[in-house]
Amino acid sequence: MADETPPPIPRDLHSEYEDRPFRHCTRCGETLEDDQGGFQISKAYKQGECVMEYALCDHCRVSMMEEFSQESKKRLAEYQDENVDLHRGLQHCSVCGVQRGEKGVDDFVITGICEGINLLHSIMVCGKCGDGIQELISVKTRDTWRRFVDENFPGPPGEGEYPEIEEAPVNPMAVFSPQS
Repeated sequence: MADETPPPIPRDLHSEYEDRPFRHCTRCGETLEDDQGGFQISKAYKQGECVMEYALCDHCRVSMMEEFSQESKKRLAEYQDENVDLHRGLQHCSVCGVQRGEKGVDDFVITGICEGINLLHSIMVCGKCGDGIQELISVKTRDTWRRFVDENFPGPPGEGEYPEIEEAPVNPMAVFSPQS
């Protein structure tokens, strides 16, 4: 039996913001397509809208996982072994099996493991199951995640970070000229 070529990365795992496949690692900036170790793409949806997306080369993914606490890694591995079906793909929650797009399934995360232009593996986790998984991780692991988000997804400036606005004198200007 000949080895089958994995399918191409589906549109669901393309960048919403750039309207094309991911090209670079969000963390280190290296080109993904040429990375021999592959890469991970994750996209989070709230109320059906993509609110976060990122791609991590294998080196950065492994590096970040090494920063997670041993306690979190153990709990997550046990949870995966006992509760996660890795064969449901992007359309059904890998934990509870609910279908994406079903009424009430507006919050979810999709993740794909890719190499080159091909999808090797994919999962979806609904918001309800994702909330349960969050309860398994330690404070150290949460801090690692927050640091990743802060370093790679700058939001609006915090308090005191807005530039000073210089006030200029207001010169009244006639907008309409009276007609004689």
